[in-house]
Amino acid sequence: MWQVLRDMAAPPPPPAVPAGPVTDGTAAAVPEPGTAAKPRPTAPRRLRGMVESADAVRAARLLRGTLTTERAGDLLVLLHPYRRRVLLPAVTDPRQGLAGQAPARLYDITLRQSAPVLLDVFMPACRDHVIDRLSSVGAVEVPEGDASLPSVMDVVDAMRTIARTLRGAGRPHLLAVATAVELESRTLVTNALRRVEADPSPTHYVSVLSQALMRLEALRLVLETLGAKQGVLAGVAYESRRVARRALRHAADTINAYVDNRDLIRLRDSLTVLAAIDNLLVLALRILDALQDREEEPTPFVKVSDEAVLDDYVDAAARLAQALVVLVRETLTSPDFDTLLFAALVRKIKWLYRFCTRLGHARRPPALDELADFLVLQSAMLARRVGDALADSLLCHPPDRALAGVLVDRAAEIADLLPDMNRAHVREALVVRLRAVQDTLLATQQPPAQPAALPPPGTP
Repeated sequence: MWQVLRDMAAPPPPPAVPAGPVTDGTAAAVPEPGTAAKPRPTAPRRLRGMVESADAVRAARLLRGTLTTERAGDLLVLLHPYRRRVLLPAVTDPRQGLAGQAPARLYDITLRQSAPVLLDVFMPACRDHVIDRLSSVGAVEVPEGDASLPSVMDVVDAMRTIARTLRGAGRPHLLAVATAVELESRTLVTNALRRVEADPSPTHYVSVLSQALMRLEALRLVLETLGAKQGVLAGVAYESRRVARRALRHAADTINAYVDNRDLIRLRDSLTVLAAIDNLLVLALRILDALQDREEEPTPFVKVSDEAVLDDYVDAAARLAQALVVLVRETLTSPDFDTLLFAALVRKIKWLYRFCTRLGHARRPPALDELADFLVLQSAMLARRVGDALADSLLCHPPDRALAGVLVDRAAEIADLLPDMNRAHVREALVVRLRAVQDTLLATQQPPAQPAALPPPGTP
């Protein structure tokens, strides 16, 4: 088992350099002194214990609850093909001798015949299967779309059921899985941080760390199912909180960089951060769960690091919301401002509002409610402002058709903000003006000028 864990953690050895010349006449490539040889790319190994783990899940279902004659017979029939692997003789009918036995005697007979297979075949196979399934992506070839492949949680639950049935026998296999999960969690965090340091773009940063967080939470769920010690669970929980804090801190720094400098490059970065709303919700919910479970010991007069990071991100989002609203209001009637950029700004206001409303949790910061109310109020004011601008563009003499066309597109974007904000009456008033302007522009559209008719040939 320890050799398996060392193979998972250690990189593959470099290829050996041939000592003699190559038989085809070409010189062997010898690395220069002081340079390390590049390791050969290794193909992913096959997933171990697929059949045994599926049968172990079925056996665990039969072991749960009251053991009847039918359930005991089904269990022995299921284990019969594995008897030769533990040097037990094959029998003609595995159900023989079970009928008419008392419950205690039935349990004793069933356990005596099934324990060798459960302990020496199923537990090691499940251990290897779970370790392979939880290893780093790409290290093991996992078949996709195989309906017979059980889930990792079912296999882990089966291992715990078998160990409980055998009165603690097989517990070293559970400890080996817990050790492998703990090692995988540290490796996962190290690889994720290395990836984001190599490419610190905002979208890549948040998406990579949120995916690592989801995988860490899955590993923690496996440890809870295994019944791991609190120290191991606390270590994986700390790694997941560290990942969430780092991602939210980077998102807040990206947003604050635009609010402080107001240049287009940082504006694009801040908008891409807001676009990853699902990833941000995952990160924020992990922080809120940690605060609710008191995973970090609070101290008087000092915020815990989880709460401080989340508050910093909410403050940065509030500053960005104010900057976006001001920018949209100032460029609303400016035909020189790019229409696509205006649409992107309006949509990011919508994403901010959705982040505030979809982050449902008992420990959600009160500042999120204030930010949501601010966005609703400002969006309603923008709708009224663009509606008045639409009417003014057609009332002037002569009507400004170019400005009216630009305002129609921008009014449609702002109208799309209002359904989520429960401002149906404001949206209806804006839509009425929008349709009236569209009909007016269509009715007053001048037909294209017809080309002058050419005189027939030969006419002077």
